[in-house]
Amino acid sequence: MAGKKPLNKGLEALLGDVKKTPSTKKPTKATKIETTNEAPIAKITENQYQPRTFFDDEKLEHLASSIKEHGIIQPLVVRETAKGYELIAGERRLRAAKIAGLKKVPISITKASNTKSLEIAILENVQREDLDAIEVAKGYQRLKEEFNYTQEALSKNIGKPRSSVANSLRLLTLSEIIQKEISSGNISEGHAKVLLGLETTKAEALAERIVKENLSVRALENLLKEKTTKTTNKEKTRDEINLESALSSKLGSKVTIDDKKGTGKLTIKYYSYDELDGIIEKISI
Repeated sequence: MAGKKPLNKGLEALLGDVKKTPSTKKPTKATKIETTNEAPIAKITENQYQPRTFFDDEKLEHLASSIKEHGIIQPLVVRETAKGYELIAGERRLRAAKIAGLKKVPISITKASNTKSLEIAILENVQREDLDAIEVAKGYQRLKEEFNYTQEALSKNIGKPRSSVANSLRLLTLSEIIQKEISSGNISEGHAKVLLGLETTKAEALAERIVKENLSVRALENLLKEKTTKTTNKEKTRDEINLESALSSKLGSKVTIDDKKGTGKLTIKYYSYDELDGIIEKISI
């Protein structure tokens, strides 16, 4: 049997104190799962720490249709408040349930701090790959700013390598224009990594070309290399280009090589001390 993914372990750890809701199955055509622990939708408020900022209306409609047919299979995770409940995980299900016309939804109640509420919301969405790259980065940033998380703590709790967390946070240094293109799916994280470190006007101009010309990441890299070659009047060998690409991928940061007949310099760019620490850790392994 395959082992559980780190993210699944992280979510289970965070949900360790969830009160299990007893359920009984009735032999219906749709195989509905009934739970005895339900709450009126009107008593559930949205998660104030929800990292998701965009909800696809068409996908919500599809989910609502499924809920009408089969019910809500997985209970929403909530915490109790003075006036009812606050949602922790399951906002898509809650929104779709409203569209489907449900008055009550199945719930699992947990005691969760503000930090835990945000962690669970991020974990649930990341595990389902529901968040776009910018939403993930902003979720990490909130954990850092509002709850004093370090990148090391983020890495441990989210279940991802520190370099991955650092690269995600770096996306927030890009301009709002580029971030919107990433959120819409017009520009990938791979494109974004290439644009990082470029002057804003230049980066935005290239982002526009990526969208208009549907440039691949490799095409974008080649385009930048061509411009660099024209500027320096020195054409890099295929070995240099391949080595730069391999080192950049390995370290998670842009690496450039300036070779002059066997002597030269290797430059590694970093954009924060945390990212520098991550590079040093990789080099030290």
